[in-house]
Amino acid sequence: MAKVKKGRLINVDNSKREFGAALSYKAIWVEDSNGINERCLLFTDAEIKKAEQRAKKNQEDLTKKGFWSNILD
Repeated sequence: MAKVKKGRLINVDNSKREFGAALSYKAIWVEDSNGINERCLLFTDAEIKKAEQRAKKNQEDLTKKGFWSNILD
């Protein structure tokens, strides 16, 4: 299993907003478990809420943080 690390969601304004688009996004930098392919992802509040609901319904699939990972993050 990949090492789990805590990320931070940062609120960013949609600088070139078109009609009907979200006013802002939640941005987070991620990388693959092997430490490569770093990229920034943008989510709407609705997408975050949907992901939270999916995690609550599928708790058996959640990753677990170890003791030291929890302390060092």
